[in-house]
Amino acid sequence: MLKRISLIATGLVFSLNVWSQGWTLKLSSNVEIRNWKLTSTYEKEEKSLGGAKIVLSKAGAVVVETTTDSRGDFSVNVPADGEFLLTVSYPGYNTKRFAVSTKGVPEDFAKDDWKPTFSIGGFIMARPYPGIDYSGLEQPLVKVIFFPKKKLFNADEDVTENGLNTVMKIYEAENALITKFCNTNKAGDAALAKPDCPLAKKLYQEAMALIPFETYPPMQLAKVGECLKNANEAQAKAAEEAAKKAAAEQAAKEKAIADAVAKAKADADAAAKAAADKAAAANKAAQEKEAAAKAKADEAAKALANEKAEKERKQKEGLAKSKAEDDAAIKAAEDKRKQKEKERAEAEAKAKEEALADAKAKAEEKKEKERKQKEGMAKAKAEDEAEAKALADKREAERLAKEEEAKKLKYETSGSDKDPSVGHGNSKYHIPGVLGADKYKATIKRADDLFKMKRWAEAKTAYEEALGYKKDDAYATSKLEIVNKNLAPK
Repeated sequence: MLKRISLIATGLVFSLNVWSQGWTLKLSSNVEIRNWKLTSTYEKEEKSLGGAKIVLSKAGAVVVETTTDSRGDFSVNVPADGEFLLTVSYPGYNTKRFAVSTKGVPEDFAKDDWKPTFSIGGFIMARPYPGIDYSGLEQPLVKVIFFPKKKLFNADEDVTENGLNTVMKIYEAENALITKFCNTNKAGDAALAKPDCPLAKKLYQEAMALIPFETYPPMQLAKVGECLKNANEAQAKAAEEAAKKAAAEQAAKEKAIADAVAKAKADADAAAKAAADKAAAANKAAQEKEAAAKAKADEAAKALANEKAEKERKQKEGLAKSKAEDDAAIKAAEDKRKQKEKERAEAEAKAKEEALADAKAKAEEKKEKERKQKEGMAKAKAEDEAEAKALADKREAERLAKEEEAKKLKYETSGSDKDPSVGHGNSKYHIPGVLGADKYKATIKRADDLFKMKRWAEAKTAYEEALGYKKDDAYATSKLEIVNKNLAPK
């Protein structure tokens, strides 16, 4: 079985040994610390935590106090016949609580010098984030009690289930906050790259408001400050150059106006002189034109008289010739009209034939188009039916996968001596980690989010990672097929 990140504790081991007179319940466990490196992406680091404070108390009074060693391990002896609270704390991180009841153990067990041991899979210490409701951690996440019929200590299922739900809600809220924080930083990075300094500043300030103690937004804001400084300097330089250019343009404009005034005066003087010269020349030209017109009129009157006489002579000679020419022109026009009517009739007949041929071709084309359309509708119907079947198969695979996961979760939370993840001993109840997520579920959720955003390559990697935690998982396999289709060359 692939290793899972537990939400409360990974595995419960119970062993029974008989030593000296009297008995105590020996509890042992390991503590790890979880830190996030948050920028525009997120990375998780988990390692053993030495120096974590372990306190066993009864009714608020400290019974045992110790710390974890360099490997994060610790153990405490819980006295018989009492209700106890085990707390694990570390400065700056959320405290975890674990209830232990040693009541209800029959007297014959104590007389037999009975000394049981109980191993808690591990605690994960995580720092609190703003806006997250951690009030559920005030209550014990797990409670160990004695089961008389089975003659052993084991976890109370109801308390453990409530603890699991509490941690899951906290994890989902933290995951949403971290995702929003990283996405805001990513948008700020994109704005800074443009560069859009004001937008980048706004986005990094929004990220700081989400998680104030993270260092990435302040670091990027320093770059934004440099960007704004450069932008202001460039703006000031541009304004100075614009002012110089405006002054130069104003001086040139004033010079142009002065030059234009001087030129206008010179042009006006020249125009006045030219107008005087033109008026004198026009007067002289009018006189010359009047004389020429009189001479031309006399000549035209003489030519008109000569032309009239010549025309009357030619008219008499051409009357006979004109009649013959008119008859010939009439005959030629009639012949031409008949030829045109013949050509028009032939053209109409040809156009009619072409129209009939075109109509026939269009009818054939329409018939072929209707045939292809019917074939396309049949094909589309078949494809729709195939797609509906594929969707039904996919939903059935998802349902079977969910049933399988539910069965597996029930198996893990109910415990079994045959479960290799439980470890040695006769403890049946498997408790997930104190704070952390089911790797498969967390990976599937991240893959689905990437799938919704159509970030196919990243979604593919996430679904393959999920298959690493749950081999041949139907849901992840079906999603991966869809992703591969979208990644295939078009």
